[in-house]
Amino acid sequence: MGSILKTKILTTKEIEFFQEKIQVLLSTKGIHIEHSEVMALLQEAGAEVSPESGLVKFPIPLIEKALKQVPRKFTLAGIDPKYDMEFPHPQGLFYTRTCTGGMFYLNENDEYHHILLDEVAEWTRLIEALDNIDFWSLPSTNPVDFPAETIDIHTLNTVLRNTKKHGWVQPYEANNIKYLIEMAAAVVGGKDELRKRPIISAICCSVPALSFKYMDMNILYECCKAGVPIQACSLPAAGANVPITPSGIVLVASAEVLAMIIMAQLIAPGTPCIATPLLFEMDMQTTVTTQASIATTISRMMAMQLFAEGYDIPAHTYGTGTDSCLLDGQSGFEQASISHMVALSGASILGGAGQLETAKTISPQQLVIDNDIFGMVRQLKRGYVVDEETVGWDDIISLSGTDGFINKDHTYRYFRDGYRAKTFSRDSKTAWEGKGSKDIAARAKDYYLKLKNKYTPMELTKAVTDELDAIVTRADKELRKK
Repeated sequence: MGSILKTKILTTKEIEFFQEKIQVLLSTKGIHIEHSEVMALLQEAGAEVSPESGLVKFPIPLIEKALKQVPRKFTLAGIDPKYDMEFPHPQGLFYTRTCTGGMFYLNENDEYHHILLDEVAEWTRLIEALDNIDFWSLPSTNPVDFPAETIDIHTLNTVLRNTKKHGWVQPYEANNIKYLIEMAAAVVGGKDELRKRPIISAICCSVPALSFKYMDMNILYECCKAGVPIQACSLPAAGANVPITPSGIVLVASAEVLAMIIMAQLIAPGTPCIATPLLFEMDMQTTVTTQASIATTISRMMAMQLFAEGYDIPAHTYGTGTDSCLLDGQSGFEQASISHMVALSGASILGGAGQLETAKTISPQQLVIDNDIFGMVRQLKRGYVVDEETVGWDDIISLSGTDGFINKDHTYRYFRDGYRAKTFSRDSKTAWEGKGSKDIAARAKDYYLKLKNKYTPMELTKAVTDELDAIVTRADKELRKK
């Protein structure tokens, strides 16, 4: 294997600058949280806590102690072990996940609407079929025939019946995380087994800046108790609730993420954590939130390098995405540009696959294209070996002047090494026209329909499906707002 390709956007001094400012923020300014149990645990661990205001400050020695407890090696388990994801990545590459929280669905017939559970099932089966999509995250389903309060629970119930890959859950209500954990435990045979092989990880977020609502603190609390890995997430918009500059958004977002990681270690030392700054920017002309500006890409690259090199903690951000509302030239450029730069900056996970419209919409065609983009970026990231064998030295030195390489053994040994995209055309114009003159969106549709027609159902035992149904029924009854 060749040298893993990397690009460094920060100098060592700049990484140290961020680390020092984050320490000052967390030790002197502090954060605000809403969760009495968490406050009590943090105070017992040595944090400075004001229960009345929810202000929490972390003394620098406590920060350093907590960060030493973050595991550097762990596994996000698949329901099937063949989908296990080891951290750090054994080949120095990255893992990929789908878009989370998208409310709308742009199907293969260009119909745009709120996502339904049947489409969640189709979406999940597509994820299962794509080799370069490593794990799933929950979309935001339209609550038809079930309470809005249990959207995430019904969605997870559908997903678990259609995949054997790992998943990232995003609870939509404070108490829902307990049911999501219970459902994952039902699939693997109980909470002890879930702790051994966590088939889900969970996102918790900070909103507003340096503040953590009860729901997100409860996610952190319940996951720490259950041994479910945390993907500590910050969702700032540059120019709106954090500074407009790349360095400004990185500082605030990284401080928020690090605060969650520190809290996880103080609650349950050794909890697996992934730093997950998902960065946006407010367009100052329209006030619309965007995600694909070059400034945002620079911010993500800074944050990935900061966590990878400054803290030795795996880092995760949008590694694809677009502000376009459809599959067009803008979408193609933005998806490819973001994925290449974020991968080279040291990200452990490239998130957001299959999204359009600044993560509001998911599209099966875009997911198929992103699968190909990830395949090509993985080839780039791997780098290449340069030696006499790879350059074909023996064949070059023995050339007669009239022969070529099409019949050389060297060509046969290496011509399959590159990733061959399913949705990209390498045909001549004549051949392309003979196949219908289709653009990439049409080819992606064809490939998606081919996969759709080959789907085979997952096999969960009746005991497991009955238990899942019972949990969902109980959640509907207990969580429905009066």
